[in-house]
Amino acid sequence: MKEKYITRYEAAKGQSYTFLGWRLCITRRGERFVKYFSDLKYGSADSSLAAAVQMRDAMIQVMEKGVVDYKSFFNEYRRMDSVLKLD
Repeated sequence: MKEKYITRYEAAKGQSYTFLGWRLCITRRGERFVKYFSDLKYGSADSSLAAAVQMRDAMIQVMEKGVVDYKSFFNEYRRMDSVLKLD
C-alpha cells in the first residue's frame, strides 16, 4: 500500500549506520517539512507507519482549514515527539 507523502527508508547493507523506518515529507509554498519515524522507536514497521500516517492526517486536516505561515506551522510539528496517541 502506498501512502501519500510517506516513503520507506531502509539502510543498505554495508553502511556504517542503520535506520529502518518511514519518512514523512510535505512541501507547501516553498517550505518543506520532513520527519522520520523509526521502527526501533515505535516497536515495528507497522507502528512507525501508523505514527507517520497519523501525523500526516492531522497536518492535512489543519492545512485544509487554511495556513498562513507554513514555516511556523511546520516548526510546530517538528517539535512534536510522540505527542500524538495511537488508538
